[in-house]
Amino acid sequence: MTLLLLLAFFFQDKPDESRLYHYQVQQHKAQVIMLREEKLISDTLAHQLAHAIREADRETIAEVKPLREDYAAFERRLIAKIGPQASRLHTGRSNNDMGATSERLFLRDDALEILAASAKARSAMLSLAEKNVDTVIPGFTHMVQAQPTTLAHQYTAFISALERDEQRLREAYARIDRSPLGVGAFTTSSFPLNRQRLRELMGLNGLVDNGYDAVMVSTVDTKVEFASVLSLSALNIGRFIQQFLIQYSDSRPGINIADGSVGHSSIMPQKRNPSDGERIRVLCSSIVADAQAVTLMAHNTPGGEHKDIRFELLERVERVSRESKLMYAKLATFVESLRVNPDRTLELVTADYSVMTELADTLMREGNVPFRDGHHIAAALANYGRANNKRPLDFTYEDFRLVYQKAVSQAPPISEAQFKQAMNPQSMIRNRKGIGGPQPAEMTRMLAGHHKNLASLEQWLAERRAAIQLANQSLESEFARLLLR
Repeated sequence: MTLLLLLAFFFQDKPDESRLYHYQVQQHKAQVIMLREEKLISDTLAHQLAHAIREADRETIAEVKPLREDYAAFERRLIAKIGPQASRLHTGRSNNDMGATSERLFLRDDALEILAASAKARSAMLSLAEKNVDTVIPGFTHMVQAQPTTLAHQYTAFISALERDEQRLREAYARIDRSPLGVGAFTTSSFPLNRQRLRELMGLNGLVDNGYDAVMVSTVDTKVEFASVLSLSALNIGRFIQQFLIQYSDSRPGINIADGSVGHSSIMPQKRNPSDGERIRVLCSSIVADAQAVTLMAHNTPGGEHKDIRFELLERVERVSRESKLMYAKLATFVESLRVNPDRTLELVTADYSVMTELADTLMREGNVPFRDGHHIAAALANYGRANNKRPLDFTYEDFRLVYQKAVSQAPPISEAQFKQAMNPQSMIRNRKGIGGPQPAEMTRMLAGHHKNLASLEQWLAERRAAIQLANQSLESEFARLLLR
């Protein structure tokens, strides 16, 4: 995506009202089907309304650019075709419950698109992790090398975060996937509308039970929850990108970017700028900021249906949604562009002293040295190395013996072989015993779990889309029957 297109994307503030228009037409179809089934209108009027809805829809699409969710304008077309009786389509309903339903359909469909995009990003990360189970990389705390780990171990940690993001979004989806239709302005009506049938025809999974809640209260918290969940996801992805960018600033990064995915300076020919990563980071920051705007926009509004919580709030939520789709899509492409140099990542580890914890553990495990004493000895050895320009793999057993004897006035209780193994980051990783560690056996187990979770998401997406498609087909089939009467 060029910079111009990216800027155009950011300044597209309005939600796609053509979608809201089509959702409303679906509601017209569901309404006329339900009204006939409940005998609230005659078969003849139902037939006339069905034809009028179809023709008004065709005319609107041909004549109105851009399409708007405007029931009054649509109703005028219906009345022009079959007379005042056309307004019976509006029996027991309001712009309130129709608008609330369109907004839920908007968020529902966006949530499915975002989850599908997140699945692709997770798949790319899983593929890279599986190829790097044995790739040793530095692990940092306080931005300082701490202990060696593996690329697979680090990346699956972020995959775990994306799985939590999925769980949160699916929970939000379940609360979005409910129908306000049939509550009218908010107190329902004196007409016995079949809310369950309307819900079924619209492919929603449940009702917003309380009419006041349906159009006055839940219209806010569902939008804020949706934006907040996406903000959390952007936070996780932003941290992943920032961690990559920090290591990329090395003159010889261990994790690099394919030539076709870097940016180039207009004056400095040697530059390989991580432009795609930076764009993702910008998106993440924008999502966090815009999600906060959703909360602030909704804050302190009264419990009622009013302008603040309709289009203005939806505009802000939809901006977060659009940014999130792009964030996940660009993340998948970015991860696919990464090129790992295991020799260089191992070189970065062996250039520092991150194996010293293992030396303290070895002294305790093999030599019965209390951990704090072993910690003191390992620290003394690291200081000795820094003073003598030696790194862990450069240490001889004699170096270790001298440092140990100076510290505790006795010979080391571990052998040369045990000492050399403690200084080897690959051995350190292989010898991890705990659940969730970077050792190959644990990584194999965790990777299998992540694959299972991804397959579960993909199956859920397929099932939800199939259910929505089936509902749409049923709606169109029932509507077509009215046309034939």
